[in-house]
Amino acid sequence: MAGQYPSYPSSGDYYSPQPYASGPQSHGYPSQNPYAASEVSLHAPGAIYPPAPSPTGMYEAKHDGSSQWSLDDEPLTAAAAPAAGTAAGAGYDSIAREKDNPFSADYQKKAGNGVQNGVAVGIAVWRVKANDSSSGSSTGTGKSSSSSSLQYINGTAKVVKSNPNDPSDFEKDDRLKPIFYGLAYTPYNALEPWCGATLQNVTEDIQLMSQLTTRLRTYGSACNQTQLLLQAIQDTKVNMTVWIGAYIGTNTTVNAQQQQMIIDAINIYGTDHISGITIGNECFRTQLDALKLPKTLPVGTADAGSVFTTALADGSDYIMANVHPWFGGVPIDQAAGWTWEYFTENDVAVAAKSKTPSGGAVTSYIAETGWPTASMTPENATLGAAVSGVPELQTFIDTYPCQANANNSHYFYFEPWKEEYGGVEPYWGLFDYNKILKNITFPDCAVGSANAAG
Repeated sequence: MAGQYPSYPSSGDYYSPQPYASGPQSHGYPSQNPYAASEVSLHAPGAIYPPAPSPTGMYEAKHDGSSQWSLDDEPLTAAAAPAAGTAAGAGYDSIAREKDNPFSADYQKKAGNGVQNGVAVGIAVWRVKANDSSSGSSTGTGKSSSSSSLQYINGTAKVVKSNPNDPSDFEKDDRLKPIFYGLAYTPYNALEPWCGATLQNVTEDIQLMSQLTTRLRTYGSACNQTQLLLQAIQDTKVNMTVWIGAYIGTNTTVNAQQQQMIIDAINIYGTDHISGITIGNECFRTQLDALKLPKTLPVGTADAGSVFTTALADGSDYIMANVHPWFGGVPIDQAAGWTWEYFTENDVAVAAKSKTPSGGAVTSYIAETGWPTASMTPENATLGAAVSGVPELQTFIDTYPCQANANNSHYFYFEPWKEEYGGVEPYWGLFDYNKILKNITFPDCAVGSANAAG
């Protein structure tokens, strides 16, 4: 199916200006699957869906020194860097540690004037160190009037050349195309207690991802990653909005901290680049109302695609469901169809029967989808009929995003190139561990204008 773009059905009972048709007859019939000419098996023999959750209930950002651009306890040395020309991560000259991270808890305590002042001071210090001059004018287009002024920025993976005085002036990669509705994203080292994420690295991430999408969703607000992300978007001047995530677990103290970090970010950066808040907590809606924001921010919840019920979805403005064909154990030529069918039968149908607090329809999104390209261990390189690999990823890219865009679907491609949890977990995403694009190409298509406000 690689390179083939089958059309979605366009009958009145299926296609509508809304993200999904409202009638239950519209959802999930195999005969209406736009990707498959014949039946698609939802579960291959031996496959289990959804996968067992991690101990924390979410994917975790890895913290160690195995990546050439990781941030660990000691600065990278010459011995740690790869040979010249072998990896883009080589050549760090300096790395910001937690004590220098303007968004870390320790830095905020030292600042002594609250989160907002700590963030402002920290960003100013970083800019002086990195730029030694004031920012020049920019357009946010990634085009430079003088390519000689662009260079790799210290403290990054050094895969994007940028104007050191203006992050909005950066070199684009002509291999990248904006074909994705959205990407799921976690900054590297945005994991407590280390909190080693830096503005330099997040800015480089935004420069890369802005060439693939105009939407991101995050998983949590630990280590003030929300502020880092919004600052990077502001500095690069790219067209990007974010569904902010807050991880809500059993620890009430951590839950309160996650929510407060989001409130702090909104107070500092406003709502221009925020599309929604994925938190699943009704109390948080009251906190948002108290801010008297210039626009109403939708509040939703995210979970595995198999667990949503009307009881869980009711009261949310939207739901985000993880739908991974890999964990369905299906062969790659059925993966796109399986994703469509599983989502519509298990999540879109639930959303259609659920109501927002104002009585409106609940919107449904695919929170994660994608295909892994390798495994840490040979026994985990396959699951049922699913086989990990770069050629398989290419097939999924050729058969899913463009068709989903044509159908006005809302999905976030799983892009944790810096996350690890064993098995295939380090190998999701379009880039490798050092932000190098995998050996893939992108088809020509665009996200429909009907999605522009999503």
